[in-house]
Amino acid sequence: MAASSLAISTAKASGPETTCRQTHITTLSLKETGYYLTTVAQIHGRSLSMIVDTGSEGSLLTPDAIGRLHLTPNEEDATIISGPDGRGHVVPTIQLAAITLGQLTYRHPILPLGALPGFPAIQPPVLGLIGMDLLGHYDLDLDLPHHKLSLWDIHSSSILCRQPPFWSTPGQRLTSQRIRNRFFIPFTLDGQKGLALIDSGARSHIISRDFVHKLGITKEELDRDPGGTSAGIGDREHRYHWHRFNRLTLGGQTQLHPVLTVTSLHEQADMLLGADWLIHHQLWLSAGPEGAVFIQKP
Repeated sequence: MAASSLAISTAKASGPETTCRQTHITTLSLKETGYYLTTVAQIHGRSLSMIVDTGSEGSLLTPDAIGRLHLTPNEEDATIISGPDGRGHVVPTIQLAAITLGQLTYRHPILPLGALPGFPAIQPPVLGLIGMDLLGHYDLDLDLPHHKLSLWDIHSSSILCRQPPFWSTPGQRLTSQRIRNRFFIPFTLDGQKGLALIDSGARSHIISRDFVHKLGITKEELDRDPGGTSAGIGDREHRYHWHRFNRLTLGGQTQLHPVLTVTSLHEQADMLLGADWLIHHQLWLSAGPEGAVFIQKP
């Protein structure tokens, strides 16, 4: 997705640099509708819903936002967006005066225009998604069991600083990687190790077809499983199947006989870890250089 140069402001005044800065920026209310996660944003004085997508490097507005928000796209300043199928799509961009999430305002962001694969019919209407180009500046306390997302500005230059997560009970730190603002954790499926992307924009566990073939499961076996077709960003359809596996170990927990969605992925991950898992866990995703991930079991 398109990158943009952002000026960011909050309702709180900025103080001087300190050794230990742990500033709560804002808390966003999250709505879960059929495993779609949305929050309300403000653009040009209008309220709209946006999908909260920790699996997307960039944010996006839909073409429908043009008419509803009275915006003018820049056809000459095009960019390329792609979904998990890896296909690129050239789309126009638009520069906004500002976009506000709770008490946090991003000024002059440049967002691409593109179709979403699907979204719930809610009010205010869904007119885009919020990706890690906006969210990735902050530590994220993703508390889906309580339908909220808190953003924190953390600066700790001393080991004496209180360390996140700021929960009432200790959390478990997971092995993790942070690549281009996105967070990955390891998993083991039927004895095969892989890497899962924490992706609140995905509705379920989605496992790569290539990874499944490594387990010895053939195309013919998958074709016998139930499934269907779905669209990715850019509106292209692709085939998926539901397959029952034996054992999934992820985030310190083991699940027996899970049914996972199998489809083609062109990500840095073997699995997209979606909302069906996130709704049962509270996560802290650190914007620090280590990209730490903590889990708090409900």
